[in-house]
Amino acid sequence: MVGLISLNYKVAPIELRERFYLDDAQKIVFHNLLKKKVGVEGLMLISTCNRTEIYFEFENHIGNENKFIHSIVKELSEFRNFKDSLSPYLVKQTGSYNVSKHLFRLACGLESMIIGEFQIVEQLKEAYDFSYKHRMLGPILNRMVQKSLETGKFIRTNTKIDKGAVSVSYAAVEKVHKSIEILEPEFLCVGLGETSKLSIKHLHQKDYSNIKIANRTNNKSMDFAKSLGLTAVKFDSFKNELANVDVAIFSTSSKQPLISKSELSKIRKESKKELLIIDLSVPRNIPNDCSDIENIKLINVDDLKDAVNHNYKKRRSQIIKAEKFIEDFLSDFDDWTNSRQLRPSILSIKKQIKNIVIEETIENVNSSSRETDANLFDSDGFNKRLDKVYEKFSDNLVRKIRQASNNGKDEKAISVINQIFLDD
Repeated sequence: MVGLISLNYKVAPIELRERFYLDDAQKIVFHNLLKKKVGVEGLMLISTCNRTEIYFEFENHIGNENKFIHSIVKELSEFRNFKDSLSPYLVKQTGSYNVSKHLFRLACGLESMIIGEFQIVEQLKEAYDFSYKHRMLGPILNRMVQKSLETGKFIRTNTKIDKGAVSVSYAAVEKVHKSIEILEPEFLCVGLGETSKLSIKHLHQKDYSNIKIANRTNNKSMDFAKSLGLTAVKFDSFKNELANVDVAIFSTSSKQPLISKSELSKIRKESKKELLIIDLSVPRNIPNDCSDIENIKLINVDDLKDAVNHNYKKRRSQIIKAEKFIEDFLSDFDDWTNSRQLRPSILSIKKQIKNIVIEETIENVNSSSRETDANLFDSDGFNKRLDKVYEKFSDNLVRKIRQASNNGKDEKAISVINQIFLDD
């Protein structure tokens, strides 16, 4: 059995999403906590600017799904020292079909703020690789993520879901383009992750050239700036640069705000022109109260809704097409997960039949020749012949069991089969 707890941009405001953002070190600690206190048997965590999602396996807790999910929510709240009720801000799912449907849609960009956005695929791969490396994944989650990535790749190849799709970075630049009336505005871009790089490239493509780039790794910002004919400044000087620029775009992985309201107010005190700040970071780099400063307009990722709505309308026909493909992939995965429910009985059946075949074979060997043929039972040839005999019996029985249980979909049939064939 698998489950999902999702705190995402559709149900939770940015203040809450940044509160529950988990870095890699925190993921390991939280995994160990859930394994010890709740008994999860598999885990994958995705934590981005738009969502924190917990995918988990709990085979030993079937029948107590609600109680199990409640335990995870409780541990998550305590882990982030959150005292209020978290339930109104969560999407909760159980069952392989429901959870895999959400994950498949996520891998295709259908759950992204910007429909068809490709960045979520890289984030999903990173989450999977991290969980795999740290031995967090169970067999069902492992197969589910692989199948979701396969689904995403197929849909991007066979639809136009990501063709002309608006990214968050592009939406930010469009916001700038509509808000700034100055002919040659001065820009400061702080951070050089994937989102920031895309923002800078989009600005450059719109013929904005007065762009300064600040990053903690100075060599990285210098190389990137040089490739576009722009200017790199030292990270320590970005606060001073804020005194004169017209637009500042922040996109870093800092857990703490990079500047306070009092600092920014002091820096901009002498400036008469407006400053547009676009903060694409979660947790946010710029405190929300900075919007109270005169001549400062602050925008965060949740303020890019216009681009989101436009993108959704533009992609609607492709969404319908993608959803049909997703149903096909879901059907295949659902068949696989249902058949797994028969696995314990099938293994038990094969074991029991093999033991019977061995016992009967030994019993029928002439007692006078047992000593002579003692090595016969240890030989490869004998074991291969024995395998063929028991496979003929077991394969026929397994086939009939699959038919009787509708390939693992009939829970009542599975219950009866398990009672008959599973060892006590």
